[in-house]
This record gives sequence, structure tokens and C-alpha cells, in this order.
Amino acid sequence: MPARIARWREIIDDTRALYRREEGRELALFRPRHFSEKMQWRKLFDLNPDFAIFSDKHATRRFVAERLGAGYLPELLWFGRDPDQIPFDSLPTPFVLKSTHGYGHVEIVEAGAEPDTARMRASARQWLAYNHGTTMGEPGYEHLQPGLIVERLLFHDSGEPPPERKIFVFNGKARVIETILVASGNRDRTTGFHTPDWTRLPWRSSREPHPGNLPRPKRLIEMLAAAERLAAGLDHLRVDIYDCGQTFRIGELTVYSWSGLPHFQPDRADEIIGDYWRIPFPMLRAIMTVLFRRHEIRPRMQKPPQRAPAMVEPASEIS
Repeated sequence: MPARIARWREIIDDTRALYRREEGRELALFRPRHFSEKMQWRKLFDLNPDFAIFSDKHATRRFVAERLGAGYLPELLWFGRDPDQIPFDSLPTPFVLKSTHGYGHVEIVEAGAEPDTARMRASARQWLAYNHGTTMGEPGYEHLQPGLIVERLLFHDSGEPPPERKIFVFNGKARVIETILVASGNRDRTTGFHTPDWTRLPWRSSREPHPGNLPRPKRLIEMLAAAERLAAGLDHLRVDIYDCGQTFRIGELTVYSWSGLPHFQPDRADEIIGDYWRIPFPMLRAIMTVLFRRHEIRPRMQKPPQRAPAMVEPASEIS
């Protein structure tokens, strides 16, 4: 136990130092109030084994299929763990290659383009050697078996890249939506925040805010319902959705948004989102975790909890 407690102290001190450096203030870890503080608390003390499901893009697909239906997922073209086995010769373009266990590991091949297979296999090997859990202190990722997936690239009805709707759900209720717009060609990204009734919020995070108005999504009510169904039973989950216009697809489920370092402007946004997130007895739970647990999450091989009745699948497929 002394060695384990010493390790906990080291991890907590590192987290405090990171937060101080990134957010410019001391971390109120045991009485967290801001969203960023509560996320640091989660990274340290909420060792829910189901977080490993949401941290694994391939396992997430199964979770979404069971709660909503497979029709809410992008088409899976290939899954594996060996870059040399990626069947580039037979993959229909356009497609996207991703890692299952990391962040920002994306290679896109546009329609009719010839993939640079040597470069993409080299990138995939680098991804497989990366551990997001140890890099960012996010235990849901630490013990995942690294993998690779290829999905068909999605488009909006207009032919443009689909807006990404990131829906923040707290205790079963959608509270905030971040929209990321992806420009064609250079794929530059701008953002906008809204309430569920589509009122624009004067917030920004690390990305540039979109300068113009953002039209209300056609399927907003259905997207909110899907997000709340996926997040049922959790105090917080972010549900990332590709909005394709007449239909939508679930991209990822995120438990460690921005690793809890959102760099919000104004600062008040951090407090507002934090108010939505209720963490009962944070100090007591932290103490019990330090006394009786190691700072780790081991994936478990069983069905995800609280399976809900499947929603009706979308009537049309995305081509």
C-alpha cells in the first residue's frame, strides 16, 4: 500500500501541475466546480470499466449498434491490427483510415484518389505504438489493444464534409452542442456553441469561432434523442455525430473531452458547463479510490450496461 499511495500522490501532483500550466489557476480537485476541474477528477478517480468501451472506436460501434441500431454507424470497410493487412487495392474510395485507440489519427483518401499506401502504413505503425492513456493521463485508453479501422467517408447532402455535432449530455440530458464545420479542400475547422434549442452561445475553445450564422440542423431533435439514449446511466458523456442533412451517423463517444483542458473564453463557460455535471461526494469517492484502487481501467469482455430498446434505423443510407 505505501508504494501505491506514493504513486497516487505522484499522479495527483502531475495533474495539478498540468492544470495550473494549461488553465492558469489552481485545481480544486476535491471540491470541483468547473467543467475542467470535474474532468480532472474523472481522469483520476472515476475508474468505470465501461470507459474503455467508449475509448475504443471499434468497441464503441458495437455499443451504438446495440443501443440505437447499426444503421446509425458509418459503413465499416475494414478492421484489423496489422498495417500490412490493410486491403488498399480493394477499398472503395472515398474512405478514412483511423486508429481505434487514439486522438487525431486520421488519413483521408478522397474519391478517385490513389492512396499513398507506404506513407499510410507508416502512419498506422506510429499510431499502433502510441498510448493515449499514458500520454494524457486518461485511464480508459491505457490498456486498450491498439487497432485500425477503415470507414466510408461521409458527406452532407450538399456534397460538403458533414458538420460534426458534439453533444454534451449530463445525467441523461443534452445541455450543450458544439458544432465543428470542416472546410472542403484544406479541411480547416471552425466552431460554434449552441443550447439544445439552438440559441448561439458566445463561447470559444481552442478553435476559431465560425464567423457566420449556423443553420439549425434538420434532424436536431432526433440527434438529441440519440445522444441522450447513448448517454443513459452516465453522469456525463459527449456524443459526436456526423450531420449529413437528412440523416446522421454516430462518430465517437467521448468521456475525456479536451482532456479537461478546454481553454474556454469566457471563463464563465467553464463554470456553466460544470454546473450541469453533478458528481456526488467527490472527496469521499476520491479517498476511497486512492485507498482501495490502482489508477487504471482494464477493459472487460462483456456486453455494455443498460441496453436500451433499439431506435428505428434511418430510412436512407449515406453514399
